[in-house]
Amino acid sequence: MALPEYRGKHRRKRGLLRRSFIGMVVKAAFLSGIVSSISRGQAHTVKLDYPSKIRRRRLFSFIRFTNPANRKSQESFGLFGSVEISGGDSRAFKKWEAVLPECDQQLASLKECIAGNVRCAGSVDYWSRIIRGVGQTQSVRQLSLLNSYINESAGYDPQAVAAGHADVWRAPLQFLGYRGDCEDYAIAKYFSLLALGYAEADLRFIVVKDSRRQVIHAVTSVQFQGKRYVLDSLRPVATKEVDLLHYQPLVSMQRDAHFTHFRTAEMRQRFWAQHRNG
Repeated sequence: MALPEYRGKHRRKRGLLRRSFIGMVVKAAFLSGIVSSISRGQAHTVKLDYPSKIRRRRLFSFIRFTNPANRKSQESFGLFGSVEISGGDSRAFKKWEAVLPECDQQLASLKECIAGNVRCAGSVDYWSRIIRGVGQTQSVRQLSLLNSYINESAGYDPQAVAAGHADVWRAPLQFLGYRGDCEDYAIAKYFSLLALGYAEADLRFIVVKDSRRQVIHAVTSVQFQGKRYVLDSLRPVATKEVDLLHYQPLVSMQRDAHFTHFRTAEMRQRFWAQHRNG
């Protein structure tokens, strides 16, 4: 006669244990969600209502265990420490789109010339000599040589208007050996890097504001061995991005995409602190 009563108590006990276990899981998930949204510094300033120091220690022990900041993850930044958003209303991108077909055609002619499939002559031969002159081994030295050779291959046009506004952007063969301004240098470097085998996903044509000179400027950047280098018409060698933070990125382009950039002084400082020893 006692067996049904025993079974009833046993079921109630199992039910309590199950609810207790589910409650622990829910609480853990809730705390984990809170903890993952706050930094380590914020975690230590959270006001707790626990009456016991022991319970505080247990909670902070749980925070240290679950906080992603303790996994040594680095903050992710866009170009020059910015936030970048795909798209945007950019006159610069329209100019980029307009010059791309001619650049692609000239790049194809350059590759045919280098491969020996056609006779190299004129501007194509001039461009091919630059590409051959930097060597075939991808390295920071190669990037610096390319930057220097293209900087020396054409004169600067003082009549050109600042990049991204009223001037005409030129494809490499209309620029090399002639005259142009900053975006013409940057375009020639972008397509030269493609000719040298650098992946387009690692390249950007960037319009920046130079806060030192208070002018709009254009450069090319390339991601290489975990670091981003800038090829600049104002510098003879490839320069690490972190050393050019007086450049405020405005828009950047790849073949079929463009990005709008935003950066505050605080973001710039955090980016510099993270990469200063890199």
